[in-house]
Amino acid sequence: MFRKTMLAVALAAAVGSAEAGKDFNIGLEVIGTFETGVFDEGAAEIVSYDRWSRRLFVVNADANSVDVLDIRDPGNPQKLFSIDVADDLPLAGGVNSVAVSRWGLVGVAVENDDKQADGWAAFYTRSGRFLGSAPAGALPDAI
Repeated sequence: MFRKTMLAVALAAAVGSAEAGKDFNIGLEVIGTFETGVFDEGAAEIVSYDRWSRRLFVVNADANSVDVLDIRDPGNPQKLFSIDVADDLPLAGGVNSVAVSRWGLVGVAVENDDKQADGWAAFYTRSGRFLGSAPAGALPDAI
């Protein structure tokens, strides 16, 4: 993995059904970075953006957590806090995926420490408060 997590923001026009066949030139430009301080250990994998809070939820596989970054100033992203799933799920192994709904519900796919046992779909508020969990089979992913 990379030592730095690159954050890029691209602006693109919405594509309506009438424009579905047109070619678009989309350019990406790095406007800010956040350094995890971890190299080659999976410290920044899956990312989900919450447009209401302007936060990124980033799977930190090295720490088995979800790092929450404030990107209100995209040129200077700041880590606000981490969601440590082990605090809420004592048998938690690794964090495999994260997704944020438009209503601010944060879903986290969490594997069991025993990789053959059921993992969980854990649910949090966008501020990191644990709401509950549900069994999700062995090694859940892509929540």
